[in-house]
Amino acid sequence: MDEEDIEATKSYILTLCSAIGGLEEVEGPDGSVIQKYCVGDEALACLRDLKRAIRTDSQNNERTVLKALVEFNVIETDIVPLLLSFRKDRNEVALRFILACVELLVPMTWPVEKRIDDEDQQDDPNLMSCYRKYKLDLLKEGVFEAILTLIMNSVRIPQRDRSIIDQTTIRLGLYLFRNLTAIPDLNMSQSSNLEHIRMSHMQETLMIRYYESDVTEFLLTIASNSAKQEGTTEWNVLVLESLYNLIKSVDPKDVFSHRMTKTSLDRADLEEAAAKLSGLLNIENTKKRQKTTYVPTRHNRFGGTYVLEWDSKKRISHSQVGGFADPTELIEGQKKTNRSGRKRKLEDKSLTRKVYQNNQSLMYLKLTAQSFIQSCFNAFYTRMMKDMLREDDKILANDYTRYYYTMKWFLEYHGYEQSAASRRRESNLDSTIEEDDIDRTKDFDFSLVASALDLKTVLFCLRQMRTTLDNKQWFELQMAVDCLRQMLLSIGVMAKSQVEEYRAIAEHIQSNMYYEQQHLDLLIELVRCYKNQSDGYLKSVVLLTHVLLRLLDKYQQDKKTLFIRKKAKSSKPKKITAGDQEEPLIADVVDSENEEEDRDRRAIYKDQVFKFDSFEQRYISTDLVHTYCALLENYMDLEPKYMACITSMFHRIMVKRRAEYLFWKLPVLDLFNRILSDVHRVPKTKEFGMLIEFIQYSTYQFFKAAKVYPLLFIEALIPKMRSDRNMWEEPNVERIQAEQEEEEYLNDVNYIPSTTTNNNTEAEQSTETHNNDIIDEEMVDYLFSAFDQRDKEVNTITTTTENHNDSLDLEVETSIAEVDKLLMEMGVETTES
Repeated sequence: MDEEDIEATKSYILTLCSAIGGLEEVEGPDGSVIQKYCVGDEALACLRDLKRAIRTDSQNNERTVLKALVEFNVIETDIVPLLLSFRKDRNEVALRFILACVELLVPMTWPVEKRIDDEDQQDDPNLMSCYRKYKLDLLKEGVFEAILTLIMNSVRIPQRDRSIIDQTTIRLGLYLFRNLTAIPDLNMSQSSNLEHIRMSHMQETLMIRYYESDVTEFLLTIASNSAKQEGTTEWNVLVLESLYNLIKSVDPKDVFSHRMTKTSLDRADLEEAAAKLSGLLNIENTKKRQKTTYVPTRHNRFGGTYVLEWDSKKRISHSQVGGFADPTELIEGQKKTNRSGRKRKLEDKSLTRKVYQNNQSLMYLKLTAQSFIQSCFNAFYTRMMKDMLREDDKILANDYTRYYYTMKWFLEYHGYEQSAASRRRESNLDSTIEEDDIDRTKDFDFSLVASALDLKTVLFCLRQMRTTLDNKQWFELQMAVDCLRQMLLSIGVMAKSQVEEYRAIAEHIQSNMYYEQQHLDLLIELVRCYKNQSDGYLKSVVLLTHVLLRLLDKYQQDKKTLFIRKKAKSSKPKKITAGDQEEPLIADVVDSENEEEDRDRRAIYKDQVFKFDSFEQRYISTDLVHTYCALLENYMDLEPKYMACITSMFHRIMVKRRAEYLFWKLPVLDLFNRILSDVHRVPKTKEFGMLIEFIQYSTYQFFKAAKVYPLLFIEALIPKMRSDRNMWEEPNVERIQAEQEEEEYLNDVNYIPSTTTNNNTEAEQSTETHNNDIIDEEMVDYLFSAFDQRDKEVNTITTTTENHNDSLDLEVETSIAEVDKLLMEMGVETTES
C-alpha cells in the first residue's frame, strides 16, 4: 500500500472508532460530576464496519488496520468501556452490543497459523506487539464476566432448541478464550518499564482472571460433558488448545509443590524458601565457575609462555594461563572446530520455564488441575480419542500433539497426588488434617485416569509413534514418547498396588503390549534413529528406554515363561515357468482392492519364548552408545535423573552384556577423560558419583586389557570394529556351557507350529513349492554323513568277503588231500602220481 492509502485507511478507522462512543460528564447520585461512557447512535454499525475492515486487512501482510487500532487505542478507550457499561444488563440490546464486541475481538486476536514445532517461521514482532497490547487491555476486571454472561445465555438453552446464533455465540466465546491464551508473554527483565513488566506476566494474570470470572469453570464444564453430547468436537478442540496454552512450559511438580496456605509463612515455608534460595545461589556459583576454565589464583596477574618442540620445529605461544594450565588444553584450545558438513541440531521446543511466579496463579492452576482430573479427565480424553480414531474434520495435525502433551501433564500431576495420598495413608495422617490443606483429603485414585490407563489408549499411542517416526515428525514423536513413558510409570505403580483390580489391569496391559514383537522393535528403533534431533527428544527417548527396561525386567521375572508373537518371513512367490505362461492368468480377474487383504491373509505369525537377555542384547550397539554419549556431552548442565539413566544403561552394556569394547573407542574415551578432568567443577550429586565410578572402572579395565593385548590401542581408533575379549581374557568354560545348554533349551521350546490366518494345507503347499529345489546346510551335512557311512559299510563288506574266500580255499585244499589218501589205500592211482 502507498502512503496515501495508509493514511486514508487510518482516517477511516479513526472515524469509525470516534463514532462508537465516548466519555461524557454526568451528574452522580450524590450530586458530583462523574465521567460515564456513552454509546453512540451508530455504534453497532461502526463495530460491524470495523470487523469487515479487519477481515479485508487480513489479506494484507502490512496489517494496517490492526496497527491503526493499536495506535488509536480502541480497545482501552472504546471496547472495554462498552463491555463494562453493559456488564449488569441482561436485556437484548446489551447482549447485541456484547456480541458485536466479541465478533470484533476474535479476528483481532486470531493467532498466527503455523506448525506447533516450526522453528524457521518467526513471529512478526510488530504483530505480536499489537496482540500483547490487546491482551493487556482485556485483563481488566469485569470484561470476562460480561462476555461469559452472553455465552451462558446461549448455553442455558437445550441443545435441540439452540439456534444458529446461539451456536455461533458459544463458538465465538471459546475462540476468544483460546486466542488470549495463545498470545505469548514478553521476555523482558525486571529493569524494563512498567508496561513491559506487565506484558511479561500476562499469562499468570490471565489465569487469575479466568478462574475468578468462572471462565475456567466454563471450560471444565464443557470438558466434563463432552461424552454426553454429540457434535461438540469443535468445542473440545478449543478447550484442549486452551488447556495446552495454560499449562505449556510449566512443570507439574512445581504446581504440586505449591502449598495453598492462607495464613502467614510458617517455619516450613521459611525453610522451603531458604532451600530454594540456596539452590539458586549454588546454580549461580556453578555457572560462574563454568565460565572460567581454571580456578582463579594469584598467578593470574602474570603472563605465561610455553614452547612445543617436535621434529626440530618449535611452536611458541603466549597465554595468561600458560604457566599453570594443562598443556593439552593449551594446545587443543586454540583449534577451531571444523563445522563443514555438520547438520545443525534441532531446536528444543519443550523447555520448561517460570511462567507462573505468583502464588495466587499457582494456587488457581493447582485447583484447576485437581478439578480436571476428578471430573473431566476420563470423559474428555475418551471423547477426543474417539474423534481422532474416526479422523474427524475438526481434528488438526497439531491437536494430536496437544492431546498427548496435556494427557502426559495431568498424568504426571496425578502421580504426585497419588503418591502423596499413599504416603498419608501409610503414616495415618488423615486424622490430623488442617483446615488450610483441604485439598489433601482428596484421594487421587487410578480410576480418575482410567481412560489413559487403558489398552486401547496405549496401542493408539504406539501407532501414533510409528506414524510420526516414519514421517520424521520429531516434536510430535517426542510428545507421544513422553506420554507413553508416563503411562508406563503409572502402570508400574498399579502393578504394585494392593487392589487386585488394579494389578489385573496392569497385567492385562503389559501382557498385550509385550506380546507384539513390533512394539518392542519400535521402542528399540527410537534410540537407534537418533542423529541431529533436539536435546528434548534425546532426553525423552533415554527416559523411556530406562523405564521400559526396568518395567519389562520386573514383569518377566514374575513369569515362568513369556511368549511374544513374531511375524515370520513370508514365502517368496512361485516363479512363472514357460509352461505356466501358456495357461490363462487367474490373477487378472482379481480386483486390486483385495490384494492387501490377501497379503494379510498370507501373513504368518509364530509364538516364540521371550528372553529378556536376548531383548537386552539388541540394545547393544554402537548407535546406542553414540546416542547416550551425545546426551552426556552436556554433563555440566545435565540433571541427575538423566545421569542415573545413562549410568544404568552403561552398566547393562559393560557388566551384564560384557560388551565393554563399545566404550573402548577414542571418542568415548575422550569424553570420559573430559568428565574426569572437570569432576571438581560439576555439582556433586549421588548420580554423578555413580557415573564417575563407572568411568573409572571402564578406564581401568581398558588399560588392564591393553597390557595383555596391546593391539587394543589400535582397535580403539576403529569405531565399528568389534574386539575379541578372548585375546586378553581366558574363556569361561562353565559360562559357555551354560549358554549352549540354554540355547538348546530355547530351540526346543520355540519349536511351535506357525499360526496362520489361512488354511494349513495351503501354507504347507507354499512351503513345499518354495523349498522344492533348495537343500539347506543341515541337509547337506546329513547327506555327506550318509555317504561316508555307506563307504564304510562297503569297505567292511569287502574285507569280510575276502576273508571268507581265503577260508573256503583252505577248506577245499584240505578236502582234496583227504580224497587222494583214501584212493591210494584202495589201490587207485591219482593224476599227480
